[in-house]
Amino acid sequence: MSERDAIIDAIASPQRAVRDISGLIGDRVAFGPVPAGPGGMATATAVGTVGALRGRQQGHGRTEVHVPVHLDVTVDLGARTVPVDARMTVRIGLEACLAPDADHIVVEVDEIGPGDIALETKTSGIGGVLVRRLGNLDAEIRHHVIGYVTEILASPEARDLRRIDLDEASDTA
Repeated sequence: MSERDAIIDAIASPQRAVRDISGLIGDRVAFGPVPAGPGGMATATAVGTVGALRGRQQGHGRTEVHVPVHLDVTVDLGARTVPVDARMTVRIGLEACLAPDADHIVVEVDEIGPGDIALETKTSGIGGVLVRRLGNLDAEIRHHVIGYVTEILASPEARDLRRIDLDEASDTA
């Protein structure tokens, strides 16, 4: 393995990825109120906690970070409020590569899709059945989580973390 390949692997280490993503996401998440269900007939609000992130090497320059989240979602449907307990793990794929000018490393983030979110939801009562079936609850939660995480990973702070000068790489790995 070349010295540059070793530096790239150090930059793409699971430990660094977990540290950087954890710093971006923090330990609490919240979004809403957002329109939900067919025609936006309901609104949803979510607050939650982020668990311990886990990272694993996926090959040369590739790392995956798994972000566990427990969300308490409230769906307001007319005069009815439906609580939803959602537990999920969001998979974030990263790939580090040498930039074309060869003076820095760029860490690219895989696009997050519905298949990157393992989700388990619980509701109760008639309202819960309505929200789950008519409102396509799991798809709605995935949609909003994808938007939330994508926005964080596209922030200027995240972009700065994804560009590492080779001169600094060995010091920051």
